[in-house]
Amino acid sequence: MEKISISNVIEFKRKPQESKSKFINKIFKPKLKPEQKHDKGGGDYWIHSLSEIRKTFVSENKDLIKNKLYILNEKIDKATAKISKDMFQRNIEILHNFEDFNFSNLKPKFKLQYLPKPKDKSIIPIKGIPIQILPNHVFTYEDNNINKIGAIWFVSKLKEYNTAELGIFAEALFRYLEHHYSNDYKISSEFCTSVDVRNLNIVSYDKIINNQDSSILNSTLVSIREYLKNF
Repeated sequence: MEKISISNVIEFKRKPQESKSKFINKIFKPKLKPEQKHDKGGGDYWIHSLSEIRKTFVSENKDLIKNKLYILNEKIDKATAKISKDMFQRNIEILHNFEDFNFSNLKPKFKLQYLPKPKDKSIIPIKGIPIQILPNHVFTYEDNNINKIGAIWFVSKLKEYNTAELGIFAEALFRYLEHHYSNDYKISSEFCTSVDVRNLNIVSYDKIINNQDSSILNSTLVSIREYLKNF
């Protein structure tokens, strides 16, 4: 067992009971072929919009989004295959969501320092399962002489994520920061944030811990672990 992504944790949770075992077998099958690009649920399908949103989060320069919209509109005009046209159109729709978006609402009101996100730090154990967590940005700041740290994750899927599912991403961010940085920083649950770029649903980890008694991420991983016993 190498790893399981947060998107696959959520996909497992979405599966009907009779399909869960087959899904676990599929994602943990030895010599699994790499996920193909442009998969309708994969990150590459949304890269045209997500890459600019990530950059704009840091710079807050909306020209990045406007320029990308211009490029994508050119691409959709030249594309001949329907699958390509659909992909470009969906990315265009996402970028339109962020043309007037206030990115500062997703950040603390302090000077931020952005940390690198090395791949060798992306996998951490939770409930005995290696989970891959890929924040878009990890940032530190000082608040009342306290060194704090937060992170953000922009996500997208054709079947949009609901609030509880976005909460799984937000909790994963908190766990990632806790695992790697808790000795040096206070983890900001308020700014462990996931954003569904298709519907602009935004969830921070502090909202999750204030509105539920138990961790959905934990309970889902416990369920996955039970299926893995028979793998």
